Amino acid sequence: MPRIAILADIHGNLPALEAVMADLARVAPDEVIAAGDIVNRGPQSRECLQAVRAAGWTVLFGNHEEYVLKWAAGPLPGPDDNPDWWLPPVRVAQQLSAEELNYLAALPRAHVVALPGLPAIRVVHGSLRALNDGIGEWMSDDDLHAAVWSAPEPVVVGAHTHVPFSRRLDGRWALNSGAVGFPFNGNPAAQYLVLESSNGAWQADFRAVPYDRAPVYAAWERDEVLSRAVVARVFRLELETALPHLIRYERFCEQQGLNPTAADSFEHYRARHTSAAHPRPAAIQTPPAGES
Repeated sequence: MPRIAILADIHGNLPALEAVMADLARVAPDEVIAAGDIVNRGPQSRECLQAVRAAGWTVLFGNHEEYVLKWAAGPLPGPDDNPDWWLPPVRVAQQLSAEELNYLAALPRAHVVALPGLPAIRVVHGSLRALNDGIGEWMSDDDLHAAVWSAPEPVVVGAHTHVPFSRRLDGRWALNSGAVGFPFNGNPAAQYLVLESSNGAWQADFRAVPYDRAPVYAAWERDEVLSRAVVARVFRLELETALPHLIRYERFCEQQGLNPTAADSFEHYRARHTSAAHPRPAAIQTPPAGES
């Protein structure tokens, strides 16, 4: 019975990746596909990239690989043109060798699994429309058609939104593998998808692997990124809560007239969104915009 593992959105979280690797050793899939966003956001991007390459998996290009490559080529604008806003991908671009950057640039945008007697599977990072166009529960049937139904394969697996998803429609099947490093569904466990064949069809097993996040925080503390870049503190809050905060933080600052690159702005946001008087935001139910 063929078994395919699909994981994505590791985002420089090495302990989460190692937990998934240990689980994969028990699952014993025939193929593992890392569907993009290996790097950026977390503190150990290069280590994650090296681990994925050493494992010999199929690796796809994600929007965070694109961010890092753009920064390697030249700076990008940030809020108030503050260069520290983009410090996390800048640091990744500085840490990766020329060979590693070339490796990222050459990654494919899609991978097809076509096995005899089974529905073919197309794996992408976002959707068929774009790298940063994820699929999820918020989508109408018509929108889901537009996002994935142009694929000739009857099964399409994406990622990017950091939330697992599955919907069958008109004889086709769209799935989202969830996130290894930064889940946004309120569950901090490292999450990924296994598709296993049964009677000529695929069955989905959405897996969630608990792990100790303390080493991730320790790796952040060893790096000046956390003290210099407010956006890195937003990323850490996402890891702490297993919920999306980046876009919400930017919108909060815009509504309150605050500078998003200022530490005081983040502390104001954190107090508002993690106190008993202001419950944590629910798992994402709207299409992500910008960086995910």
